[in-house]
Amino acid sequence: MQVNGIADFIVNDLVGLTTQISQGRNAGCFGFVNEDGVVDKKTPIVEGGISGLPLRRLMGHVTNMKGKSLIEGMEMLPDNTVLITTRPGKTGLITDVSGVDFFNLPIIAIGVKHDHLAGVGIIYPKDEFFDLATQSEQVELKILAADTTDEEKEVLRASTQLSLQYLEVSSELPVMQKPPTEPVENPVHQQDWRLPRLNIKSLQGDFAEKLVAKSMEVGQGREVAAIGIVDENGNIIQKGETVVGGIGFVPSRILASSCVDITGKALREIYAHQIPENGVIVHTHPGGTGVMHMGDANAGPGSWGRPIVAIGHDNEGKIRGATVLETIDEIYKFADEDEELGLKFFEAKTPEEEAEIRNRKFGVAQEYTNLCKPIEILH
Repeated sequence: MQVNGIADFIVNDLVGLTTQISQGRNAGCFGFVNEDGVVDKKTPIVEGGISGLPLRRLMGHVTNMKGKSLIEGMEMLPDNTVLITTRPGKTGLITDVSGVDFFNLPIIAIGVKHDHLAGVGIIYPKDEFFDLATQSEQVELKILAADTTDEEKEVLRASTQLSLQYLEVSSELPVMQKPPTEPVENPVHQQDWRLPRLNIKSLQGDFAEKLVAKSMEVGQGREVAAIGIVDENGNIIQKGETVVGGIGFVPSRILASSCVDITGKALREIYAHQIPENGVIVHTHPGGTGVMHMGDANAGPGSWGRPIVAIGHDNEGKIRGATVLETIDEIYKFADEDEELGLKFFEAKTPEEEAEIRNRKFGVAQEYTNLCKPIEILH
């Protein structure tokens, strides 16, 4: 899909709201491209919160997000959709491919400086950009793997060279004068696209032991992971190869590469259509017992609509336990609440109000931990 321009009233509305809410907050919406290649319609604009745009609220203007993961929402977006977001304090230059990799849509950035428009840029989904994202994940992990200062210098040099490529990923987009139209609400009329709800009961012992052994081999508290599949008895067996992540995370593309060929594919395509529907994310928690947190929930059922399992082990490789966060409605209810709290933060008028909001945000994080279900490790 080629985009030839964006309507001026859409740009003005986004710049105006960004200026109004200020505080470095962005604003965004989905836009729709007409037959002439011009973005002349949009969904209602949403305000950014503590963590940027609230994606669930954003997609809620296109499809009902109740009980849905982000990827299930994204799969409901019409083919002529683009994502539009403002960049307070910056121009429209885009130097990041993470958004286009995640959404597999053209991304339009509207720069706002000193309360005025500072340029409009666009980036398109391209195979080479997805591969660039893979290289970035690999370089990030190579820094952890470097054993000497000379090795680390080489990796950092490669990282710097890679970052220069990001300067050329976007192009300028013309702003065109068009008559204003009312925001488009819920343009989707097709049947919901859903991933199956999997009931996880157990994890194959040799699968768990392979992951823990690799975790011990790489050391430094680095997590390792693989994709597993759930059989008819609710037992997880290994499907993909074991991959090594960082301290406290396993990058999404590296993880998926354990199971499928990710070359030239966006994350949305990979997790929606390449990984088997009964696929599960399984990873280690060095030093833990397998209890997970909000970050795990977002990396599993929250974003990709797939259960996530953590295997806790001590510094001698002894497995302490394993739990799963399944794709259940509570996951998405708390995700919605967390987004709401991120917006309410800016509405607080007194320290007491802000304290109440912050305390509840910590409370929501605890709710995720309470959703961790212990599972059996079969030997």
